[in-house]
Amino acid sequence: MLKRILTIFFIFITSLFCSVQAEETLKITSINFDNSDNIIFLTAANKVQYINIKSMKLSKPDRISFDIENAILTQPNKSWTFKNSDIKQIKLSQFTTNPNVVRIVITYNKDFKINKLKIHRIDNNIAIVYNREIYPQSDFSDIYTDTTSTDNSYYEYTTFTEDEKSTSPQSNNTNYVKTPEAIAIQKAFNSKGELIKKDASQIKIPSEREDKLKSRFHVNRIDVKRGNALIRGVGQIAIEHPFVLPNPTRLVFDMPNTHVAQEIRNKEYILSENETIKIGQNEPTKARVVVTTNDPDKFRPIYSYDRQSIFLAHDDRILGLKLYDKTSAIYTYSAKKINDTTDVLHFVFTEPIVHSIKKINDKIEINLHNSSGFDHNAYQKGLSSERLSKLRTDKLPYSGIKIIIPISKNTTTQYEQSFDNKQLKLTLTTPKETELSQSKPIPAIIKRNPNVKTIVIDAGHGGTDVGATREGIYEKDITLDIAERLEKILKKKGFNIVMTREKDIYVSLQDRVTFTESNQGDLFVSIHVNSSVTPEGVGLETHYYTPQSYEFAQIVHKEFASAIDSKDRGLFKSKFYVINHTTCPSILVETGFISNPEERKELMTSQRRQKTAEAIAKGILKYLGKN
Repeated sequence: MLKRILTIFFIFITSLFCSVQAEETLKITSINFDNSDNIIFLTAANKVQYINIKSMKLSKPDRISFDIENAILTQPNKSWTFKNSDIKQIKLSQFTTNPNVVRIVITYNKDFKINKLKIHRIDNNIAIVYNREIYPQSDFSDIYTDTTSTDNSYYEYTTFTEDEKSTSPQSNNTNYVKTPEAIAIQKAFNSKGELIKKDASQIKIPSEREDKLKSRFHVNRIDVKRGNALIRGVGQIAIEHPFVLPNPTRLVFDMPNTHVAQEIRNKEYILSENETIKIGQNEPTKARVVVTTNDPDKFRPIYSYDRQSIFLAHDDRILGLKLYDKTSAIYTYSAKKINDTTDVLHFVFTEPIVHSIKKINDKIEINLHNSSGFDHNAYQKGLSSERLSKLRTDKLPYSGIKIIIPISKNTTTQYEQSFDNKQLKLTLTTPKETELSQSKPIPAIIKRNPNVKTIVIDAGHGGTDVGATREGIYEKDITLDIAERLEKILKKKGFNIVMTREKDIYVSLQDRVTFTESNQGDLFVSIHVNSSVTPEGVGLETHYYTPQSYEFAQIVHKEFASAIDSKDRGLFKSKFYVINHTTCPSILVETGFISNPEERKELMTSQRRQKTAEAIAKGILKYLGKN
């Protein structure tokens, strides 16, 4: 009898221990990167007391691996390769299943400084940071903006590979030695020390599917749930302000820095009897979601815990759907006036937040679907923003909070989220009346360089990147022809002309910038053709970004707009990659709209292209004080 009791007791203690151990297993749900390719953020779905990591320095090629013990990867194995960082490649895999070990392998180039690689525990999330001081704003990234994104190219060379779950052979736990770097890493995880393996073979993960990840997000699946759509993927999701098109009525929103898997591009999914949704690759680095519906105002995108998906929900069909499995209290919040035009609302939550934002004419609605605890009196006490003092709250059906913020019609919105999904930041910018009356901002005029020798001409797009297109006509062909004509004119005037491309080849935006700098370009001119979702758009634009480029843009645009018989759409300060990152005075010229049938016909004529090249050349010569 005593033996039986002891046996039962032993079984009970063993099962209790096992259950505790099971609760300690870290479930890794996603991996994110910042725009610099220098911050890796692993998101976990549960709480654990300890996180233990072992690291290994390997060679041929040079790399370092991190083994996260007692961890499960809830997604298929993945790998990324980069060009814009000293980090060359990252692989994430379920290395072993008995015991559970998740492995991260970072392959780096010869300039990589391992002492600048830091690892941090943030709650139950893991941040691996390289050279962090260069990127002080990387804790937040945009998930919604009013404006059209112009900087969609940072990850142009990133490759995303998704594998089936696989288990590598059990690693050998012998032959380890302590190193100072490893001990410093391990201290962040409450462990007694770290072991570095002297010699290990390269980890090889079989690839099953590979796609070019043009930037931060890769969409690979759409699921329909009760008339709503779940858009899934990998990376950091973001959207631009949606708009509505007529005949038939369609709700459209663009996803900047997004690549769509080939198998779901333009595939139509049925939401209801009269409603469909599809997603396409609208631009090389931008996806477009189109919902055909008679109720465009009733849809809103809801961001998931880990930002790996957006639930495009219809207000009448969301009731009763489970959007979350844990609640998140508001830990703290603040509303501050930054300056005369800018106000910031900042929330910090105890758990990752499920939320949505919607801009409706004179107000913004933020729904916090799994949150509670907003104390309006406490909010008012800590208030330092007059604009945000009119904020009001309401309860969502079943649970959650709706926050309504009155705004002016000219207010622009920037909505950001932290990597751990526990912070939201809303920045509202409302120009002053005097600022609104100025149609063209006039920055300080920078003294021009009279000794210009080398002019870089950049024919936009090329190769697989065809640019804007209509009826089989490609932007890349028009821009190259105008660029070649401009080259001939300026060469006759004695300038050294270099072309970022001289034929129909793909050249990345970063390579265009690098080419300009290596050739010591004194001026940079990028040639493009504009496009719109409707055929009404027509006219000419010139864009600049840096103060030193303003006068250059102003003079060239004046000549360009007066020579071409089309609408003068004006001068714009725009953060296009090539004119933002070049150090010499740089402009981008939009020579007309390919989406407008009449202007497209004009752009196809040699007369229009020659006139355009001559006008740009005349503007350059005037800028340089030459006839």
